[in-house]
Amino acid sequence: MARGDQLGRQWSIIQILISSKMGKSAADLAEELECHPRTVYRDLEALQVAGFPIYNEMVERKHLWSLLDTMKHQIPIPFNLTELMALYFSRDMLKVFRDTVFYDSLESLFKKVKTTLPPESVKYMEQVEQILHVGIKPYKEYAKFKEIINRVNEAAAAKQSVEIHFT
Repeated sequence: MARGDQLGRQWSIIQILISSKMGKSAADLAEELECHPRTVYRDLEALQVAGFPIYNEMVERKHLWSLLDTMKHQIPIPFNLTELMALYFSRDMLKVFRDTVFYDSLESLFKKVKTTLPPESVKYMEQVEQILHVGIKPYKEYAKFKEIINRVNEAAAAKQSVEIHFT
């Protein structure tokens, strides 16, 4: 992962900790994220300051980082059928996030939504998808602005001001 991709690394840390049953050491996280353990410690601290329920505990002489179980096993939000379908159809509008750290998580969310729907609803949605397309145009391809987005994110995390000039 790129050195300056702090937001992407932190997002990955959250995903790794959510999927981990016993927690992960900073060294394990660093190895998975291909960065230095000190970078992981800085990211973990930033996530804690931001309010994520991350903690560490000693397990078999090893410091393991975890998320509180309430974060890992949240009670499902009771969506009704039309709300789930509306959420699923909104994915076209969210394609503007392509090439950002959020897009993979959005795709995972939409796959989960689709699996919760009854087969008749899935069939109906597939039929509607053939004739309906929702999107926002024009939109920027954020991949071109990855470095700028990373710099703005780093400045915001460091509580620094950012001045942007549009040309």
